[in-house]
Amino acid sequence: MHLKRIVDRFATICIFSFIFYSCQTMKPLNNGIQEGYEAVNPASIIAVPVFLLPDPSKHSLIDPAIINTHQLVNKIQNKVMQSFSGQPNINGYAFSAVASALGNAKPNIWDKLNESMKAVADRFNSSQTSTRLLITSSCLARRNFMEFYTYCLSPDRLWIENLNGLAAKVLNADTALIVVITEINSAAKEDIYSIHGSFSILLVDTNNGKLIWGKDASASLINPADKKYFPSWDDLLNQIFTDNYWENFPGRISKMKTDKK
Repeated sequence: MHLKRIVDRFATICIFSFIFYSCQTMKPLNNGIQEGYEAVNPASIIAVPVFLLPDPSKHSLIDPAIINTHQLVNKIQNKVMQSFSGQPNINGYAFSAVASALGNAKPNIWDKLNESMKAVADRFNSSQTSTRLLITSSCLARRNFMEFYTYCLSPDRLWIENLNGLAAKVLNADTALIVVITEINSAAKEDIYSIHGSFSILLVDTNNGKLIWGKDASASLINPADKKYFPSWDDLLNQIFTDNYWENFPGRISKMKTDKK
């Protein structure tokens, strides 16, 4: 027991040291193309079926009833595919093609990726000293989902192994489009009805897991007091997934630029 207290105290000191040190060492990430990947144009992109994970960087919640009732997974996947319609420089495999390639046997590679993602996120709530010590200083200082991916998830050995396996399963694609629902909820207070959603889309290298392009986005819609019902989730998705959302996505031609010609 005495030894355990010493180990726990040491772990606590390490974590506080990480917080102090990471403030000086962690590089904040901006939405869009990441440093060093400005000239990248992927040969093939696989659209990985949507993941659901409350953002470990925030106190976010996901209401599964809303997800199911409004078929948000299908709607988001459709919005993403529409965003790449008519893009001659982008090749790859749609969500449906990837789902078919994964097959029906369980657990498949998507399940294993999902397990890896949740396992890394659960480290922050673990009471096990050995688990907490897996959290690096940069990971501990994450501010958003993009930074959670870059500093916490992408270095994880199992995550990279399963990304490699996914790429091999789908004709050796060199990049994967990771779509994550990070928050979905609604509220009705004093006859004011509101909805909120947050999403993260990441283009990652299937060889090493590195982030190439990424964007976190969220939106809230509130109905006026005379409308005693919730706003439309379609309207919320349309507000987020505009042409501007995909700014600087490798190989993508902005529709706004083509319209000006």
